[in-house]
Amino acid sequence: MKKIVIIILALISSISAISQDIKGRVYEISKQGSEIPVIGANVYWEGTTIGTTTDKKGTYIIQEPPSLPATLNVSYIGYTLDSKQVVEGEYIFYLRQSIDLQEVEVEGKQNTTTWSTLTPRNVQTISTGELVKAACCNLSECFETNATVDVTYADAISGLKTIQMLGLDGFYVQINNESMPLINGLLSSYGLSYVPGSWIESIQITKGMGSVLNGHDGFTGQMNLEYFKAENEDSDRLFWGVHANSEGKFENNILLAKKSDKWTNNLFTHISYLGTEIDHHGSHHDHAGDGFLDMPKVRQFNVLNKFKYIGFDKIQFQFSLKGLFEERIGGQKEEIIDNYLVDIHNDLFEMGTKTGYINPEDNNKSIGLQTSWKIHDQQAQFGNNKYSALQERAYLNLMINTYINNTDHILRYGLSYSADRYTEDLTANITASYSDVKRVDLISGIFSEYNFTKDANFNLNTGFRADYYNITNKIYYSPRLNIKYNPSSSTVVRFSLGKGFRIPNVIVDN
Repeated sequence: MKKIVIIILALISSISAISQDIKGRVYEISKQGSEIPVIGANVYWEGTTIGTTTDKKGTYIIQEPPSLPATLNVSYIGYTLDSKQVVEGEYIFYLRQSIDLQEVEVEGKQNTTTWSTLTPRNVQTISTGELVKAACCNLSECFETNATVDVTYADAISGLKTIQMLGLDGFYVQINNESMPLINGLLSSYGLSYVPGSWIESIQITKGMGSVLNGHDGFTGQMNLEYFKAENEDSDRLFWGVHANSEGKFENNILLAKKSDKWTNNLFTHISYLGTEIDHHGSHHDHAGDGFLDMPKVRQFNVLNKFKYIGFDKIQFQFSLKGLFEERIGGQKEEIIDNYLVDIHNDLFEMGTKTGYINPEDNNKSIGLQTSWKIHDQQAQFGNNKYSALQERAYLNLMINTYINNTDHILRYGLSYSADRYTEDLTANITASYSDVKRVDLISGIFSEYNFTKDANFNLNTGFRADYYNITNKIYYSPRLNIKYNPSSSTVVRFSLGKGFRIPNVIVDN
């Protein structure tokens, strides 16, 4: 008998997917590559008497372990593990029939980019292995080997990079970090360069309309970033990466992870520096350059500290602090008299929390609260045009998870609230007066999402949210519908339909 072992994380970190009973499926991968449900596979917590078996559909539900961390074992006579994945909180095993030998050498290969055929939405997962191929310094460079997302330079003077998905600008893509809003407001322009690639464990890309749980925007898709976690047994306790090149660019990344009896802590640090004036690209007659820097000079310091408390069985709590300082200088060389100068400063401080409570009488029912507070100061100069802005933001998202009759009918609902105060000042040649302009965006929303599963072949996910926006004094409705059907084990058909809205920041967006 072969025993397949998977280490379950001490906590499920995302509030939007708060753990109840552990759910999953066990499939056999046939020689033709089709997926066949395995009936009667044994699933149990090692060292305990808690266990279960898969049903005729290959699914299982097992209650939480009595203590954490814990090891979930799966065993089935004559089978070995081919691969495994976690899809929307479900732990899925793929097995292959084997022959018992006294000694077996197994070589395995796992794709670094995967597509799920089980979820109602079209979700693509980019793993650490794929990010290593791209040799990415930050999030804007993580898609060099990915065909779903296109990355382009907005301009060489500021070094700004933008993304496109399904042919539309990246402003219409919702970007989250562990189900929390990551890039919005003043971060819309430079936020992609503020996420170091060495911090990222995986990226989930959803094409089409996303979930109403995460907000009203994200027309063309959603991205969710997962950072490395201290409770993951495979995570390094210390990671130190240094990069330098002949043009004077230097980067230093240090990641520390610590785990105690009741606390886990992740410290992420990033330093980036380029102080050299680089000007190689001129006309074909002038190989010395054109006087404009090919890329801006940059000084950036970025730090993130995440704490997670695991002292209670039914309560989960996470707290994070983030600080960032960046200066980038572009335009013409300093030696040019009366030069065209681009000087951009960004200072950011952010604090966030996640709190979750699981019903002790029914682990399939839970409640979670996400909160975030942010202060972002931006000072920018483009020649004679000067712009300063301050964003002060508060955000909360309350979610309740339950079911109707049984777990084939999952219902999630809740409310959200965001308050953004902008103070902007623009001195430009094209405008007479745009001084000390203040705007307060208040958005109050309610939402509900229903998910129906029929066997493993059919899944329907529908959601609806209503958001009141104080500036227009209107309520905006965002319906969403996602349907998935598997006519065969190797074929998936999806249908997606939805509506949403976003609030533009005219100066920042341009």
